Amino acid sequence: MTKSNVNIHVLADETLGGIKREYIEVDRKAEVGEKIIVTEKMAFYMDDMRVGNIYKAIDVDGEGDVIVKDDADEEATAIKDGYHVLEPTDIVHIDGVRYKMVDRKAKVGEKIIIVRPDGVIGDDYDTGRVGTVKSRHSAGDVSVETIGLVFGDEYRVLVPLDKHEKTLENKNSVYKEVKNYIHNELGISRQDAQEMISIAVSNEVQKMSESGKLDRIAGEKIESLIEEGFENGGQLLHGFKERVSQTVSDEVGKRIANVLNINVELKEEGN
Repeated sequence: MTKSNVNIHVLADETLGGIKREYIEVDRKAEVGEKIIVTEKMAFYMDDMRVGNIYKAIDVDGEGDVIVKDDADEEATAIKDGYHVLEPTDIVHIDGVRYKMVDRKAKVGEKIIIVRPDGVIGDDYDTGRVGTVKSRHSAGDVSVETIGLVFGDEYRVLVPLDKHEKTLENKNSVYKEVKNYIHNELGISRQDAQEMISIAVSNEVQKMSESGKLDRIAGEKIESLIEEGFENGGQLLHGFKERVSQTVSDEVGKRIANVLNINVELKEEGN
C-alpha cells in the first residue's frame, strides 16, 4: 500500500513541453524515468545529494534502490527508504493561472493543451502548446487558434481552478463576516437563532393550518397511502400509521422550506 504526503511540488514537465505541473510525494518504489525527491541522506558516490534534491530515476533494482545522475552526469544510489516518488497530477500552471487538465471533448471558446497520445512515439513538436478552440468536428477533433486541427486524443481541456477557489474563498469570507456580526455585534447566540427559527416555523405552520393547506396536504397523502395499502390483498401495509405520519411530516417540511425565508440585512452605523 502506498502512502501519499501533502507536499506539492511545481516542476517543469518535459512531457508537456516544459509546462509547469504540480507533483505530489508518494512513498513507493520508483520506476525508470520517474522523478524522485530525496527524503533522507542515504546515498553513495554523490557528495551533493541532500534532502530535498530532485532527480530522475535512470535505473531501479528489485529492492527499489534507484540510480540517478546529477548535473555533472555523476551517478549515485538512493535506497528505497531514502526517497519518495513525485507523481504528476492533472494540475498545471500557465501564465500564472492554475488549470486542471480534463480528458473530454472541448467546447468552442475553451482552452486546450496538446498532449502526446498514448502509445504514440515520435515528433512531439506541438506537445505543451495551448490554444483556444474556434470550431468542433467529429470524434472530438477541434480547430484551435494559432495551432490548427487537433485530433480528439491529442489534447486535454484546461479548466481554470483559481476562479472556483476564489469564489469559495469569498463565500467563506462573507460567511465569517456575517457570523461575526450576528454573534459579536448583535449579540445573538446559537440558542437565540434556534429559537427564532423555531418561532418562524411555528408561525408558518399556523398560517398553513388556518388556510386549510395542511388539511389538503394530509388528505392527499393519506388517500394515496390507503390506495397503496389496499393493493396488497386488501390489507393495509404493515406500519401504515407510521408511514402516514412520516409522509405528511415530510411534505409539510418541504412546503415550509419552499416558502420560509430568513433574511439578514447588515446596515452601516448611522443608517
